Amino acid sequence: MSTIDRRLPALLACLAVAACKPATEVKTAEAAPAPSTAPAAAPPAPVTFSHDPKLDSQGVYLTDAVVQSGDLKLASLDIGQADDFADWEAGKRPAAYAPIFMAFDDVASPTAENELGQTGRTVSIRVMPTAYRVDAREVSFHGVDPDLGQVTFTGAFDLQALKSAKAAGPGEPKPVLTGVLQVGEHQFRNIVFQYFGGD
Repeated sequence: MSTIDRRLPALLACLAVAACKPATEVKTAEAAPAPSTAPAAAPPAPVTFSHDPKLDSQGVYLTDAVVQSGDLKLASLDIGQADDFADWEAGKRPAAYAPIFMAFDDVASPTAENELGQTGRTVSIRVMPTAYRVDAREVSFHGVDPDLGQVTFTGAFDLQALKSAKAAGPGEPKPVLTGVLQVGEHQFRNIVFQYFGGD
């Protein structure tokens, strides 16, 4: 028997062992997670407070329009003095007062007579500003209430009418401010506010 013939059985045995050996596990690198394609959260809208200290807009403003959401009915738009605006913008912000706010009466509440002999509702709320602008070109207000939702107003003074109303003093309210009021889902266009100088 030749040398090749003697080695053949050994080679066949080696091939048989190799065939029976389990295959080597091959690990692949895990793919990195794909970057998120979701849009980034929008930054919050800037909160701005601005007023013109030269504009004398202090007063109580009433409207003949019926602005009501549920039991809450708009009573007035109130604007304070220049010093009130300055304090608010400097960070001095009392919980129950602001240089501009909207007052709503709860028409389901009882009525009572106040110290001036006037009859009014015993329950009312004030919507305080989260932003405002009060100047000769624009009067804008934004506030939020848990029951009313978003309350916004954008309009402008009739400066000559405002000046005349203030000069006339107490008496019949006079229209001086016109704009668009939004209370929750209800919008009131061309709403007119009258300057009330007192009785």
